Amino acid sequence: MPDTAVINGILETCGRLKTTLEEEFIALSEKNLEHLESVQVRKVDLLAALEQRWTAASTNENSNDIDLRDPLWDEARALVNECKEAHIRNDLLLKRQLEVVRTVLNSLTQRSTESQSDLYDKMGRIRRKR
Repeated sequence: MPDTAVINGILETCGRLKTTLEEEFIALSEKNLEHLESVQVRKVDLLAALEQRWTAASTNENSNDIDLRDPLWDEARALVNECKEAHIRNDLLLKRQLEVVRTVLNSLTQRSTESQSDLYDKMGRIRRKR
């Protein structure tokens, strides 16, 4: 009989992590740095808890009682993959925002007229590097 308490603990932690990653995306989108900092602390704690639970489940001395073919494990793996995708999405958004800041800072700190023309395209939007 599988230890459903272990799997349910992992599912609960994954669910909270997924919600936290959604909050992180919103904070990044709105550029709300104060909220982003609090979300980051929560995210790190949840990742540590998830790692601890997953490791404990796989190295449990009673691991013979845990059936990794149980559908709940498939659900847990799927939820972890959803969290991974959300993390990648947030990372890409953050990298894009950092690139914009770097471009603006480079433009402001260089006195060349060439660098200012690199900042905006003909439509007045910030030019992306290729």
